[in-house]
Amino acid sequence: MSLESVLRTSFLAILFSLINSALAVASDGRLHDFFREHWTTRDGLPHNTINSILQTQDGYLWFATWEGVTRFNGREFKAFGRGDLTKLPDDGVFTLTPACQGGVLVASARGGLSLMQDGNWRALQQSPALVRTMLCDQQGSMWFGTDGAGIFREDREGARTYFGVAQGLSEASIFSLQEDAQGRIWVGTANGLFVWDGGPNLTTSNIPGLPTGPVFSMALDHQKKLLVSTETGAYRLEKKGFQLLHKDLADTAVSTLLVDGEELWLGSIGQGVYRLGRYGLERLGQQDGLPNERITSMYKDNEGSLWFGTNGGLFRLRDAAFSTLTQTQGLTDNFVRTVLVDDKQRVWIGTSKGVNVLEDGRIQALAGERISQTVLSLAEGQNGALWVGTFTHGLIKWQDGLEVECIDREAGLLSNEVRAILPASDGSLWVATASGVNIFRAQGYTTLQVQDGLPSNFAAALLETNQHGIWIGTSSGVARWQDGNLQALDISGLDGAQFVFGLYEQADQQALWMATDRGVIRYRYRDGDLALLGRAEGMPFDKYFQVSEDLLGNLWLSSNRGVLRLSLMQANGILDGEGGQIEYNLFGESDGMVSAQANGGSNPAMSLTDDGHVWVATSKGAALVKPERLRQFGDYQLPVVIERVQIDGKEYLPSERLVLPEGVNRIEFQFAGLGYIVPERIRYRTRLDGFDKMWVARGTHNSTEYTSLAPGEYRFHVMASYPNGDWTGTDTQVQFYIPPRLWQRTGFWFGVAAFVILLLVLAVKWRLLVLQRAARRLEDKVEEQTAALRQQTVSLQQANLDKSQLLEQIRQQAEAFERQARQDSLTGLANRRAFDEALHREFSRARRQSSHFCLLLLDLDHFKQINDSSSHAAGDAVLQLVATSLCQHSREADLVARWGGEEFAVLLPNTDIKAGFKLAERLRLAVMTLDCSAIAPGLTLSGSLGIAEFRQQLDAEQLLQAADAALYQAKEGGRNRTCVAP
Repeated sequence: MSLESVLRTSFLAILFSLINSALAVASDGRLHDFFREHWTTRDGLPHNTINSILQTQDGYLWFATWEGVTRFNGREFKAFGRGDLTKLPDDGVFTLTPACQGGVLVASARGGLSLMQDGNWRALQQSPALVRTMLCDQQGSMWFGTDGAGIFREDREGARTYFGVAQGLSEASIFSLQEDAQGRIWVGTANGLFVWDGGPNLTTSNIPGLPTGPVFSMALDHQKKLLVSTETGAYRLEKKGFQLLHKDLADTAVSTLLVDGEELWLGSIGQGVYRLGRYGLERLGQQDGLPNERITSMYKDNEGSLWFGTNGGLFRLRDAAFSTLTQTQGLTDNFVRTVLVDDKQRVWIGTSKGVNVLEDGRIQALAGERISQTVLSLAEGQNGALWVGTFTHGLIKWQDGLEVECIDREAGLLSNEVRAILPASDGSLWVATASGVNIFRAQGYTTLQVQDGLPSNFAAALLETNQHGIWIGTSSGVARWQDGNLQALDISGLDGAQFVFGLYEQADQQALWMATDRGVIRYRYRDGDLALLGRAEGMPFDKYFQVSEDLLGNLWLSSNRGVLRLSLMQANGILDGEGGQIEYNLFGESDGMVSAQANGGSNPAMSLTDDGHVWVATSKGAALVKPERLRQFGDYQLPVVIERVQIDGKEYLPSERLVLPEGVNRIEFQFAGLGYIVPERIRYRTRLDGFDKMWVARGTHNSTEYTSLAPGEYRFHVMASYPNGDWTGTDTQVQFYIPPRLWQRTGFWFGVAAFVILLLVLAVKWRLLVLQRAARRLEDKVEEQTAALRQQTVSLQQANLDKSQLLEQIRQQAEAFERQARQDSLTGLANRRAFDEALHREFSRARRQSSHFCLLLLDLDHFKQINDSSSHAAGDAVLQLVATSLCQHSREADLVARWGGEEFAVLLPNTDIKAGFKLAERLRLAVMTLDCSAIAPGLTLSGSLGIAEFRQQLDAEQLLQAADAALYQAKEGGRNRTCVAP
């Protein structure tokens, strides 16, 4: 073995010893308190009979079956049968044991022996018969007990010594081997007990007290005394001989023994499992989940779990995070609605068939006709009294073993369905029912219902706080009673939350927490802030029944899908706006709960003891969790193994250094944390030196892959941890090397570079020769073409001059056409087209900048008479004169246009109606004072004007219509005036 392997093995041995010590202290419950699991061929076992169990130093569990030996990593079984890999001649494997030189010895049905060490299998010299039992003694020799061929011992050099009938055995079928503290080898046979003390022969024990017949199993107890199991019980070797361990085992065939500290586990043939210890003799049978009552093997693993091989599969007992009280332990019914821890730390449990109390480890049912019904709520009264809320019989007061008072509808209770009870600090008694809340005082009672401000008549939760009144949780929200006033809080805006199942005041009295049908709501006292911790913040589902806080700063939540634990600090941080997703642990059946379905809608559905233990009401019993035990689970440092390395689809055995093929594209590592308490929750992190700069979290995924890695040296690291555990253990590593391809090597590219340089030199020389010849030919051609080019140059210069003149003419014509298209030919003003474009531009600007502008229309009065009396030429002259005057009397920013005929339009930007009217009047007066004597004697002019102001609701067409309407108003009003559009 390599130095690294030796160090790792030593570390794991020390680590597992520490874990065993911790679990030995923790597993102090009764036999029925252990969590039970079993596996069969449906779960991957090759056969349901488990002949032998062993855990190797790397952490794997191995099971010997009639269909091969199988390795278990907590998630899956991997079977190894006969063949070239295992070197075994037969699939049937009967026994496993640690080899003296390290590794595992595997014995098969036809006498085959194989050593599995560091992942490699090696065949050993075959046994003459099936090996039933094996032992490595203090001298480093291996002992093999066979079925019908006696015993043989193999020393360190491989030499074998046989012991049979000729060496003192009366029976050649060997069932068990055990070395005692003095180095003697005890041999259990099909016909009695024998001993070897170093001589050439075996001798019969001849110790009184042991019955005749087979000796199935042997062990040394915690005092190093020899224990022996037989067809008629189990015995301990005392000074006066063998003594029966327990009178109730006298007729029990005990097949196997397992010493666990001061306790002894006994596997029987047909009677299941026994434990003899501080609680006397306890038994587990098929009624307790054991798949078969014939026990073939037993083993305690490094985490303290007990494994039992049977004829019907594999069975395990382990210490779990949760333990559950059910009818098996004495409850009147498994359906628990409420659980209460009183000031004396007694646990009161309300079920569908009455109330139980757990005190000093004993469960007792309360006597009483009314409280033997379905119980919904509990509360501690004064002087040892207990208030019991029922489903159909109202509120019962139980004291001194009697039902001393009953409050029901006839006594004023709103409903006999009592969901919560609160004895308040002022002496009043609050009762939450399905029809409202009753408040009982010495002078009488009052009620709170919807008409009094209660959000709903269905009240399910009550809580009295130190400074913030009494809180009432209902099916439609929550309300607070303080100083005689009832105030409802609207929580519907938090993802539609309605039903408040449970209430809890934070230990520092800074906030109230509500368990609702949309998550957990926090009400912060200092500012009245309501915040929801729901699905958007990472919670796994919507509905929670009860919320409470343990002594370690965790919030506990009960639900239909299990019990959650999360950090109060992180929850407050998220709700205070720090962002992120909530981290939580969800506990259920795999953690020791008989049922993950917690009950709610009645109170208290969760209760804490003074030492921080949490009780939860479930549909199958009252579940208890000790938070400090969960922290211990998280502290375990799990060994992790790399099970498979796959390179481009081809599997490689993990080794200290792998040299991979050139051009590797895809590398996959599959690994397993060898922990068996909650293997599905083991989390992993990996790092690839040469690629990753830091550890990469993998969650619960036990594989990772890398693609297109560059050539070079790499080292892959992987670590495993239980949830909330620290990454303080050692990591498992595998180093690998990816060689470069030919073109990825430095020498290759130096050669390529030299070859390319040589080619370039040759190419340059050849090119120079070619260029010289070409240069001479070009000189001749250049001379020939020079004269022709001179002539062409002169021609092109002339053509270019002609072209420039032509382009200038075209440009001037285009500008003239553009002016004609946008200018009135008679007056030189902008025409209708240009004015429309300017109007739309001004509209856009005014809307964008929220500015003013006005539109002015001017029509010459009686213009037709000028044409009729003085000729059209005179009319044209008048129009030109008016256009000139309008331009002279308008502002530079104004646009004057001929609108058509004798009509003119003036666009007045940045002008409100008041300023526009003044300008209009100025233009009107200017037209009226024009001297037209040069056109026609006695000719005078006047004009009618209409003006409209831009408004946001008008478009251009509507503005024109408004100005035109004002113009017509001016004409109808007598002409020669200005009218403003309304």
